[in-house]
Amino acid sequence: MSPVLDVVRTARVLEKAAQRVFQPFGLTSAQFNVLNLLAAAPDGLPASALAAQLLVDPSNVTGLIRRLKAEDFIRSVPNPADLRQHVVTLSPKGRTRWQRAVTAYQASLQAVEASLPATKRRAFTDALEQLRSTADGLAL
Repeated sequence: MSPVLDVVRTARVLEKAAQRVFQPFGLTSAQFNVLNLLAAAPDGLPASALAAQLLVDPSNVTGLIRRLKAEDFIRSVPNPADLRQHVVTLSPKGRTRWQRAVTAYQASLQAVEASLPATKRRAFTDALEQLRSTADGLAL
């Protein structure tokens, strides 16, 4: 198997593992990612900025926002600078849920990272950066 396909396969395995981490908190990986971005943005973010940072189509963010609002994890208010946009912020309930989920996620990340010997981590990171850099310039 090619190294690139190994990376894709590994990414899928890691995504499934993340889903198992977030499931007890009533979150999907995508929902956690939104909460995680908002936790780092106390003044909130426009939906367009969320889409850009998540690297997804803005229409995908609309559904995520709707579901997270229904759970009262986030709030969405008109942007005073542009009333066509909304600024999304974490609600107190969302911050609490994010804090619990991020603790479990960080513990899982540490366990996965610990499985890679320290002597190989730098080479691994360098190889992934090279793959990203090369792929960014290609049409696969």
